[in-house]
Amino acid sequence: MLQLGWLWSDPLKPGSPAPPFKLRDQDGNLVELQKLRGKNVILVFYPADDTPG
Repeated sequence: MLQLGWLWSDPLKPGSPAPPFKLRDQDGNLVELQKLRGKNVILVFYPADDTPG
């Protein structure tokens, strides 16, 4: 059996700070979480988006 557990980390506990990261937004612009410090931020992830099934 192939073990892939190393690909995923444990979920953050409520109230924990998010780790720093950079991602592209829907328009292709690079967004850095650290630059949004002090603002209200909502992160939405769709892990199965654009996948079959």
